[in-house]
Parts: sequence; C-alpha cells; structure tokens
Amino acid sequence: MAWPQVLSQWSVDPPILLLTALAALLYWRGWRPLTLVSDRKPIRGWNAAAFYTGLAALILALESPIDALSASLFTFHTIQHLLLIMVAAPLLLLGDPGVTMLRGVPLGIRRRSLSYLTQKSWSRLAGRALARLSTPVVALIVFMADLYLWHWSVLFNLTLTNNTVHLLEHTCFLFTAVLFWSQIIDQRAVYMRLAYVWRALYGVLAGAAGNVLAMYLVFAPKPLYAPYANLTSRPYGMTALGDQQIAGAIMWVPVLFIFGGVFAVCLFKALQEDERQSDAAAQLGVVPMLVKGADGAVRR
Repeated sequence: MAWPQVLSQWSVDPPILLLTALAALLYWRGWRPLTLVSDRKPIRGWNAAAFYTGLAALILALESPIDALSASLFTFHTIQHLLLIMVAAPLLLLGDPGVTMLRGVPLGIRRRSLSYLTQKSWSRLAGRALARLSTPVVALIVFMADLYLWHWSVLFNLTLTNNTVHLLEHTCFLFTAVLFWSQIIDQRAVYMRLAYVWRALYGVLAGAAGNVLAMYLVFAPKPLYAPYANLTSRPYGMTALGDQQIAGAIMWVPVLFIFGGVFAVCLFKALQEDERQSDAAAQLGVVPMLVKGADGAVRR
C-alpha cells in the first residue's frame, strides 16, 4: 500500500468528532472569561495548549490513517493505544479541565443539571463509586487490569472483528488512563493523596507492570492474535511475528522513557517541596529561651 493512499484514509465518525468539538468549546468558554478579567489566571496558556493538544491526539488516534492501518498491523494498533493512554490522557489532565469545562456550561443548564443530580440516589452512588475508584491503589489496579484484560487474545481478537467492541476498548483505555494519570497530575477538582515522591514511585510501578506485557509480546515465539496471523497479506512485507515484536518494542521503549520522565519530574518537585519547607522553617526560626539562674547569670 503506497503512502499517499494510506495518508488519505481519514475516518469521519460523527459521535467522536462532535464530543471532541463539544469538549473544546466548553473548555474555551470556561477559560476565555478568565483571560479577560484577570492577570492571575488559574488556567495558564500552557494548560490550554496541553488540553487542545490532547484533543488533537485523540483525533489522531481514532480518526487518522493510524486507525485504518490498525486493522492490518498490530504495530499501528499499539500506537493507537499508546496515543490514548500515554499521550491524550495526561495532556488532557495537564489542561486541568474539570472546573474549567464546568464553568463553560451555560449557568442555567449548569444549575439545573447539578440540582437534578444532587437529588438522585443513583448519582450519589456513582459519586461514591468514582471516589473509591480514584484512590491511588484502586486506580493503579484498575488501570493495569484493563490493560492486560484487553490484550487477552479472546477480547483482543474480538476488537478486530467488531467495531462496537473496538470502541468499548478505546473508551476503557481512555477512562482508566485518566483515572491513573489523575493520581500524578495536579488538578483543581481532585484532591491529591500522593506526595510527589510517592507519585514518582507510582509511575515506576505502573511502567514496570506494563513492560512485563511488552516483553511478553516481544519474546513470544509465535503470533498471539489470530486475525493478524491469518492475514493473507499485510502492508510493507511484514511478517505477523515481526509485526508483533515491533508492537511490543513500541509498548516497551517509548513508555519506559515517558515513565522515566515522570519519575524525574516528580522527584524534582519532591526535592523542591522539601527545600521550600526547610526554607520556611529557617525563616520562622526557633527563638532560644533565656533562663535566669539562681546566681543571676542568664543561660539559654
């Protein structure tokens, strides 16, 4: 398949495009007034740039030729997943979208919706369930379980033959990735339970668990997924096993660098935090207590 032909294979899925456009509009509506009335904005320019880049990564993963190539090459299927999990999700959270997008909803609709939700028992149950899912240990377990579950051959093969299941897979990846990254990236709407040093170790643990799956794909002696193995021809003369090994390497090496960067940033912030606390303690100081002895001498 020639590259010009490949590059022309963009998808047009109205639900995905409409949801992405709606998210972009709500974020802009919530952020724009703050840029007009105050020089001290809770959302800075780089936050907005990160959020819109995250939306672009979503479109790239789901609507670009990457999606078309994922049907015949495991390599591009893996790239698609990594764009959702390791690029789109953290970038969206770096935009700190929770409060900003809520502010973007028209005031009347926002009030009616919140009033309706607070009166419903199912919404309170959903809130409690989400709060439980958002704890660091549970979020990590759910994130890794979802990653491994969708790479189980039965489910993975089903995603290659059923578009609805494939869409469900992408939804699960994005949701659990947001859940995971919300434990590392600061948000106004989320109470961070982990100190920076623990966030560094949290990322290392997730990276190590994901690399086990990547190594399994690289060193497996035969193709693991029948729809790829049974293709009569695949682009660029790749073999099924070679395709799988490249996919595993992409899941292994770039992800290792990303989590290495997360570790370095979180460790740097932890050291900054310790330094600020030390400086604050030094500025406060400890006033020595002076005691007058029986002989009249003043002692500390």
